Amino acid sequence: MDRPVVLLLCVLGIGVFGDQNPAFDRTEIPSVTWPDWMSYLPDHVPLSALAIPGTHDTMAFFGGPLAECQSWNLINQYNSGVRFLDIRCRHYQDRLPIFHGVSYQRMDFIQVLTDTVNFLTEHPRETILMRLKEEYEPYQNTRSFYQSVDEVLKQIGERWFFRSDRLPTLGEARGKVVILQNFPSRGEGPDFGPPYPGPMSISDDYQVSDDSVKWAEVARHLTVTQNGDPEKAYLTYCSGTHWLLYTPESLARKINPRVLDYLNLKSSFASRRRSVGVVIMDFPGAELVRRIVLDNWA
Repeated sequence: MDRPVVLLLCVLGIGVFGDQNPAFDRTEIPSVTWPDWMSYLPDHVPLSALAIPGTHDTMAFFGGPLAECQSWNLINQYNSGVRFLDIRCRHYQDRLPIFHGVSYQRMDFIQVLTDTVNFLTEHPRETILMRLKEEYEPYQNTRSFYQSVDEVLKQIGERWFFRSDRLPTLGEARGKVVILQNFPSRGEGPDFGPPYPGPMSISDDYQVSDDSVKWAEVARHLTVTQNGDPEKAYLTYCSGTHWLLYTPESLARKINPRVLDYLNLKSSFASRRRSVGVVIMDFPGAELVRRIVLDNWA
């Protein structure tokens, strides 16, 4: 076989077989699942103290390289162990379609919640943290974003949500969604959940011009988290992009393996006060998700 043909086959092979590894996954199905890991933890633990795998722009599957952030559908994310979602809704004609920037993601908020309730019905000792954000420009609405969210939650059923301005314990939240409210209520009614960012410590440097600088910030915040207050929520976004230098996928290929290496270094956890908190990723690998979960027993 000619050498150029061999090289081409090797390149194609990397594209086909190189998309799933312990830290990064561009395939549709995670290699390992752990759908009920929270059931092994005690009720009294505050959610703020837990190590929780999360996904950035959880439903961003369409729109091209600069918009796409995930490849596992929502149920596969849940089955892998992901328990923090980043849900972004455009307010469009009194509906709540999911968007990433200008890109429609072929899904509505009510379907996200329906899938979530179905998962919680099958796994009633789990809970879901859901950052809920208004995305892009509103269009032809007759009511507020708050009112549209309220209507959807009532359609799903109030019993599926932990409605409080504080983060609960795991026992209080089992079988429920805890909304982190990233939009104002403006006096229209009670908040849907704790304010985001509120008192949380969040690292989210998403404009990335140097992956080494991005990694340094991720490592810094993970270290700060482990020395922080167990009653305070810490969220570390490992995701980012640059219109010219990095897509979410190309950056995840560089950052995710470093996160896994960090978690595997026992020296990272000497004399710490708490877990690594909520770790939020694009295209996470199943082993990386599992390693974050295992930090709850480290």
